[in-house]
Amino acid sequence: MKILSSKQMHELDRAIMDRENISSYQLMERAAQNLSARIMQRFADTSRCFKIFCGCGNNGGDGLAIGRMLHTHGYTVDCFLIESEKYSDDCRANAKLVKEMGILHTVGEYGSIPDFNDSDIIIDALFGSGLNREISGIAQSIVSAINESNCYVISIDIPSGLADNAIVENTYDADTEADSVAVKADWTLTIECLFLSMLMPENNDLVGDFEIVPLTVDDSELAYFDTDYYYTEFKDMAGIYRKRKKYSHKGTFGHTLLITGSKGKAGAAVLCSKACHRAGSGLVTAHVPADLVDILQVATPETMVSPDSDASIVANIPATDKYSAIGIGPGIGTDSVTAAALKKLLQTASQPLVLDADALNILAANPELMELLPKNTILTPHPKEFERLFGKTENSIERLERLAQKAGQYNIIIVLKGAHTAIADSYGYIYFNSTGNPGMATAGSGDVLTGVIAALISQKYSPLEAARLGVYAHGMAGDIVAERIGVQGVVASDIIEALPLAFKKIADF
Repeated sequence: MKILSSKQMHELDRAIMDRENISSYQLMERAAQNLSARIMQRFADTSRCFKIFCGCGNNGGDGLAIGRMLHTHGYTVDCFLIESEKYSDDCRANAKLVKEMGILHTVGEYGSIPDFNDSDIIIDALFGSGLNREISGIAQSIVSAINESNCYVISIDIPSGLADNAIVENTYDADTEADSVAVKADWTLTIECLFLSMLMPENNDLVGDFEIVPLTVDDSELAYFDTDYYYTEFKDMAGIYRKRKKYSHKGTFGHTLLITGSKGKAGAAVLCSKACHRAGSGLVTAHVPADLVDILQVATPETMVSPDSDASIVANIPATDKYSAIGIGPGIGTDSVTAAALKKLLQTASQPLVLDADALNILAANPELMELLPKNTILTPHPKEFERLFGKTENSIERLERLAQKAGQYNIIIVLKGAHTAIADSYGYIYFNSTGNPGMATAGSGDVLTGVIAALISQKYSPLEAARLGVYAHGMAGDIVAERIGVQGVVASDIIEALPLAFKKIADF
């Protein structure tokens, strides 16, 4: 799914209207029907009272139309419309219909903002994604009242006050009584496409959970719009996934070399190796310090083990000619001898590489090694590792810009791990992941991901396909576990065991 700007979304609306020969009011009706249907599905109890706050533009028109539909289905609804001399035509038309229902109230001063019961559901339809100024006046008073309430808050399109590509740094804080500059939503219902700002960690307290409500867009219409940002959906991964053929054998699915582990960190080697098997690599060899050999042979008997000459650290690199893909980093430490071994690998390997954990820390400490990275090498840093590699940034937007810049500069793929892992390719495109949950913030989860991505490369997926599919399946496996046991106690081994189910879901699409 393309992530579009507010301007592009307006152009997309126009393209739909032209194709279907419908008016903007008719398109608003369709959007409101889809939005209200989702709200009623989520809140089936018609005794709940909805208080809907509407601005004078089309976002307000959406809110008024939703109010009409909820009222028609038996819900208690009050729509509060900000007084203005500049209502959009569609907002004005919906206001007339809502007024006839007897559920319209105008808001022109602070005293006209209603009191809330904790059981009320507030719908924020004040401003859409195109807002390019700070909220002030009565609108700011409404935002403050919403944020001070204990009500469940739904934002339509985007939380009012948040622009399509911005970070709001001064959100409302009851403890400090900071000015309210944006609505804090529990649930954001956005229409057809996400906006970049909704994926930024700094905006999480504003956006809450989000959901994309479809509007029936033709693929040819989306193809017209250029963007550097994409949101990965299930259907995208189903399109990448290749089903296995009847006469395949283990050689068909490659032989992966994993260079992992050091004294006290055998677990990283075990997790990475097991994940590599569960993600479908035909053969897996783990190159580990000599003292770890017995641990690997017992913990993961499917894995072949290549002992290093050193007992406790990785000091050398085995011959790599027979391997399809190579993963290096989990648990290897940053000893100078290990750093020299990594340098040798970068200079000699012809296979695609996946670098994680301590391999990244070695790169950060020896930045000259970045110039040795083979084309399409995959780096998988978490934010702190990214910072060590490429320097500090002021915020997530700036970090995304640097992510794209560095992927292009070194002709590599960077997997920046997080709640919506961002994968940058060498052309500057960034793909945000849509799976995963907070339970995956656990020791060893990154080691698992390294094994998954390396396994997919061994199966002849391109490095970018392997990164995107690997991150998606890894997150889906975490979601399967969280659905079963909750997020609190998820461990990396659970994610590994759920990987086959994740791939099965993708294969069965």
